[in-house]
Amino acid sequence: MGFKDDCAKAVRDIVRTDFSTRFARVVPTTDDVAQKDGAVYVSDAVYLYADMADSTGMASHFTTQDAAKIIRAYLHAVSRVLRDRGGEIRSFDGDRVMAIFIGDDAADKAVDAALRINWAVLKVVHDELLTYHDAYRDKWVQDDWKVRHRTGIDIGTALIVRAGVRGNSDLVSIGRSPNIAAKLSDYKGGGATIITEEVYEKLKYSNCYSKNADSTSDDTVPMWSNAQWKDVSGSFENIRTSTWYRPYS
Repeated sequence: MGFKDDCAKAVRDIVRTDFSTRFARVVPTTDDVAQKDGAVYVSDAVYLYADMADSTGMASHFTTQDAAKIIRAYLHAVSRVLRDRGGEIRSFDGDRVMAIFIGDDAADKAVDAALRINWAVLKVVHDELLTYHDAYRDKWVQDDWKVRHRTGIDIGTALIVRAGVRGNSDLVSIGRSPNIAAKLSDYKGGGATIITEEVYEKLKYSNCYSKNADSTSDDTVPMWSNAQWKDVSGSFENIRTSTWYRPYS
């Protein structure tokens, strides 16, 4: 059997095989989902995509090895925060990482992670690269270039399946929330963190309002922009953006 016939048979088998679906209260791993017919629904799952901004432009700013060090530093910091705040990391795509949060406080955990990612990128990754990465420091001095990022978050039900071929497969999330979260991580019209109104409505007070560190008043101020309908990569979404960050002690 040649390649065409073999591939065609595999496609027919996929189309004709019904999924063996189930609902899960935890984020599945690759081993939890059968290659042939496994499919897992996750309800009220919060998807978070953190994406390094202008990474494609780094090719014109740095050597391949210098750029690789910057991307690795960024991904390490982001992954460390996500794991610390309860996110289940399920994919890397170049300089972008995706995590899933599940549970009654999933939205709060995801937003808390996003705020801490913003702090880690601004106050740890940038500062350390500025001190120890000569090419990065030179670019910062000459052009005010530094590591920047955006984090997109949405909530909803998604279907997780296993895709690829035996020995080379991974989990794929299908649904509105992973799709929108990925698009929000590329939205250039606001702050570093972009969420849908559905996520905002599930947040507790401390993730919506905070005391301004520069103020002597005990009054709190909004951490998010007003909700606005925006075109996000061809999808019209009601979103809020934030420039705030939350430091680790």
